[in-house]
Amino acid sequence: MDRTLTRPAKQDAYAAWHRLQFRRAARHRARLADVTFVGVTGSCGKTTTKDLVAGVLARAGRVSRSPGTHNAAHWVARTVLEVRPDQSFCVQEIGASGPGSLDQPLALVRPRVAVVTNIGGDHRSAFRTLEATAAEKRKLVEALPPDGIAVLNADDPRVLAMAEACRGRVITYGLGAAAEVRAEGVSSDWPAHLSFVVRHGEVTAGVRTRFNGVHFTHAVLAAIAAGLALGLPLEAAVAGVESVEPWLGRLNEVEANGVTWIRDECKASLWTVAPALEFLRTARAPRRVAVFGTLSDYGGRASAVYASVARQALDVADEVIFVGRQAERCAGARSHPGGAALRAFTSLRDASDHLRRSLRPGDLVLLKGSQRADHLLRLVLAQTGRMACWRTDCRRLKFCDRCVLRHLPELPRLRPGPLRLGAPEPGEA
Repeated sequence: MDRTLTRPAKQDAYAAWHRLQFRRAARHRARLADVTFVGVTGSCGKTTTKDLVAGVLARAGRVSRSPGTHNAAHWVARTVLEVRPDQSFCVQEIGASGPGSLDQPLALVRPRVAVVTNIGGDHRSAFRTLEATAAEKRKLVEALPPDGIAVLNADDPRVLAMAEACRGRVITYGLGAAAEVRAEGVSSDWPAHLSFVVRHGEVTAGVRTRFNGVHFTHAVLAAIAAGLALGLPLEAAVAGVESVEPWLGRLNEVEANGVTWIRDECKASLWTVAPALEFLRTARAPRRVAVFGTLSDYGGRASAVYASVARQALDVADEVIFVGRQAERCAGARSHPGGAALRAFTSLRDASDHLRRSLRPGDLVLLKGSQRADHLLRLVLAQTGRMACWRTDCRRLKFCDRCVLRHLPELPRLRPGPLRLGAPEPGEA
């Protein structure tokens, strides 16, 4: 009997399981009237903002949150199912994969607080325009009850415009003078981490985070603003964000053989490249190296985009390396005055061999790529001899240091040919 399910049958089975999960979660949500649900959405920075908000609210009560970067609809149901009635808060990251994708999660979560980070070019293929992206994210604010609170980025016009959709209270955050929760004196000159002074009305407080890069300022401000909106004193909100560690693969640092690696290899949407390079520009290090994998979410010719990124990187780094199938697309930047420091490797293993020969203690290396496409963490693991896997067709989302295959070299591919059994035919050796 053939037990193999066809693709349509698998899709039907998954859809049935999905409906069951949401029905169970909806029944459980009805028992959580005393839990304040906080929804976090935006084009980028959602996971970091979610973790920071949870860190702040932990100063006021028991908190649950969505795990890791899981923000798809079925993960929303799983998070709701794990909330206990005696908890005070649940912080749920909610991702949008296309028009209408927020409808079901919002109907389940029924948030009282909405935090919106920004509107950018992620999921370009799904939404096509920033206006379409903003329209979908706006649904989080529209879902708030009359006593709800919208925490909005005052520096992003598309996010700020969502205030008109809020039936409750709005609190804004940002760098501009109009923001209610504002950052002043922002700095992040590695090895020093992000720090600034936060101002709310006439009250100020110094903030020293564990994050790298000034672009995390908005995520920190969003968390502080959410805490203030829910009644926490400014000092408690600041203490909450200062306790949060950066998420892996988002400009967190790791040292190997005296070299500091800055991991920013979760994803490499084009619009996230500039903040990473700004971090590298202000970093204080004897030598700075930038390593790029696969770029995503851009328009125009790939060769022009890769060459443009290479030129920007050459302006701030002593050496720039592109790795992977798209690596040679950076060739147009070789005319840059620093073009001699530009290198391209189709093979990640070849790039690793080069770095093992060229890196020296004190170097600072930025990794910017997409985990599923590039697996750039292998470059770090190889420096300490802990990497045997150089598979080029791996599509795993988990980082290589958490994968058992890292200890197993790829088996050689056998040359295809006829399978021969028994004695050789006449004339064969």
